[in-house]
Amino acid sequence: MTNRTLQFLGAAYGNSDVTITATIDNVVVYNNTVTVTDEEIPLPEDVGNTVFSTLFSVENSDQFPIEFAGARTMSLTVAGGEGIILTNVLSNYMEQNSNVGNVVTLTPGNATAFCVCYIGTPTNSEGTIDCRSSVVLNGNVQVPNAVPKSQGTWTWVVNNGSTLVCNLNVGLGNVA
Repeated sequence: MTNRTLQFLGAAYGNSDVTITATIDNVVVYNNTVTVTDEEIPLPEDVGNTVFSTLFSVENSDQFPIEFAGARTMSLTVAGGEGIILTNVLSNYMEQNSNVGNVVTLTPGNATAFCVCYIGTPTNSEGTIDCRSSVVLNGNVQVPNAVPKSQGTWTWVVNNGSTLVCNLNVGLGNVA
């Protein structure tokens, strides 16, 4: 069985260490400090077209074999610094689109190529294509604006001492 690695893109902010504890289906999959930018955490609307790098990874997870498609319950707790910003979640072994000679092909995924982990209408969706659905931040249900529907991934701010809980939706893996 081939397992996938998930990369969580974003950034950590503040002038002290930031520790992230991530659980999926009540199993701790990540618990470590991350690289911190010594600045105040920006508002989601202020990040614009910022390109974020991998904040943390869940490596070779047996919770995400390539045969799995669906949702897992995930929680992220942040301790220290100002907090974190979360953007896209990428996965290896995902189908990739490539444009060769103006023809779009469906190219199987592999271990080193990372693509968005889910495209579609997620489980318990608020109608967006974000892979995180039914998001609860510090016990408060987060409901994206209904009109117009989001066409991309939401930027989530998780401040120091906060916990984000959601359904993490992952599409079927695709390998040659």
